Amino acid sequence: MKSNILKKMKFLVVLFVTIFSITAIAQDINQAGEIFNEGNQAIKDANYKLAIQKYEKSIEIASSLGAEGEQILNGAKATIPSCYYKMGIADYKAKDYDKAIKEMDNAVTYGVEYGDPETVKKAGNIIPKLHYARGLNFYKAENWDQAINDFNKAIELNPNYSKPYRLLGIVYSETGDMDKMMESFSTGLQVSEKVGDSETAEKIKSAARKKLQPAGATKLQAQNWVEALKYFNELLRYDPQSKDTYYYVAVANNGLKKWDEAIKSSQKGLEISSGDSDDYKAKFYYEMGNAYKGIGKNSEACEAFSNAKFGSFAAGADYELKEVLKCN
Repeated sequence: MKSNILKKMKFLVVLFVTIFSITAIAQDINQAGEIFNEGNQAIKDANYKLAIQKYEKSIEIASSLGAEGEQILNGAKATIPSCYYKMGIADYKAKDYDKAIKEMDNAVTYGVEYGDPETVKKAGNIIPKLHYARGLNFYKAENWDQAINDFNKAIELNPNYSKPYRLLGIVYSETGDMDKMMESFSTGLQVSEKVGDSETAEKIKSAARKKLQPAGATKLQAQNWVEALKYFNELLRYDPQSKDTYYYVAVANNGLKKWDEAIKSSQKGLEISSGDSDDYKAKFYYEMGNAYKGIGKNSEACEAFSNAKFGSFAAGADYELKEVLKCN
């Protein structure tokens, strides 16, 4: 008799616990569902921050419910990455780039964790543009170090993004790092041409010309022939029809006693100056005369100096003809 009573008591306890557990689970599911729906409403109100908070709370509850909470759990996880993305877009439009970058980074992080490759891809495409935009602000404020960091980050994330290369090159010129400037312009031109961004390609060429020409001229005046030649040869990549640049290259090559190269540069300058006046072409003939004189071809030097007897080069050419070479 006592045994039967104990069995009945055990059954009632188990039944009570089971009913209590079922009731508790049902309450938790209802609570998780309500909070999940609050997240949905927050999205409709474009309050994505609140939506994320609601979804995270629903995940916290649903995670303890096993299979019963799986639908809510998966629904919340599927929505959180896009919430961060939409927040990022809103802050991008508001030009709050610091917040936008953090939100897009979160979109990628949660997109990877929760299996949302579409949002990962979209956010990944936006993040380099955000770094460029923030770098542009630093550039305008002449905060060179921060600008360099953001432009380099944009390129790191998307090496085929052509815009940052131009401003990165300009910033490097402002900091006196001419080698990195040239590298940025060179790579940027290659990238912009590869992706068909002709507008950026032209802007890079223009920026390179503006920076390289005066840099080369300064080195030429200081008779630093090696550095001058480096800048002017680089300049020809961006403006291969620059007549004056061929003249400067010839001067630098003569300074280095690279006579054959000086002759080639002078000849190229003359070739693209065929329609110009004798006064303009005189400078090419003058450098050609110096080069021929350097390699001992006096008859060719005499002919070149004779053609250089115009404008500001007339007196120098006449001196070479009469006093130095003793031309007939």
